[in-house]
Amino acid sequence: MENPVEVPWKHMAQTYAWVAEQEQMKLEKKKKKTEKWVIEQQNFLADRSNQRNERDKSPRRRTWEEVMNKYDEIEGEKQRGLEAANRPVAVEREKDKAKAIEKEIRRIQARVQKKKETEMQRMAEEKLRATETQREKEKQERARSNVAPMDAWRAYEAGWASMTASSEPLTFRTIPWPQVSRPSNAEGIIPEGIVAFLLSPLHSQTQTRKDRIRSALLRWHPDRFQKFLAKVVEEDKASVQEGVGIVVRCLN
Repeated sequence: MENPVEVPWKHMAQTYAWVAEQEQMKLEKKKKKTEKWVIEQQNFLADRSNQRNERDKSPRRRTWEEVMNKYDEIEGEKQRGLEAANRPVAVEREKDKAKAIEKEIRRIQARVQKKKETEMQRMAEEKLRATETQREKEKQERARSNVAPMDAWRAYEAGWASMTASSEPLTFRTIPWPQVSRPSNAEGIIPEGIVAFLLSPLHSQTQTRKDRIRSALLRWHPDRFQKFLAKVVEEDKASVQEGVGIVVRCLN
């Protein structure tokens, strides 16, 4: 069973809460109105202060400010006019600078080209001198190389004359074999060396190739060489006969 004493107190508590809520809402509205009024008063006072400052300015001060503003405008126009007047001068100055740079570039290019031509001429002269030096060297080498065959040919002819006139014993090395280098045995007699020696253009220019071969065969034919073979020392006879056979086969 519900207690009849507690019900009225419960209703009073709800009513008190509603009243307190209404009071709180009133206070908040009042607070907002107060804040709004304060802001409006501040703005109003600021406008009044600005208006008062404008009224408080003396005619002399306002005139001075107007003069200064006008002066600033005139100075601005003057500066812009000077910049416009100086612009062509700056353009001409840049043109002169560009011309000077271009002139310097051409001067450097001409100097580089001259240096390049000088270097090419120097290299050409050095190459020409080197070519002339090489030609002279080859000429001297040819001259020296020609001396050996000519000396060998003279020694060959002198050897045949001496061998024909002398009765002294002969050895393999004292026989005048038909090549530039004197061989020490039959293996040193080379057919190519015989051909190069007998048909060399450095000697016997009046004789034809056929005449040279015929003259050599008359000397080295085994039947004709028998008289010289008889004077060869015994230990060299076999190698001399072998050498004579090589010469004759080459000539044939």
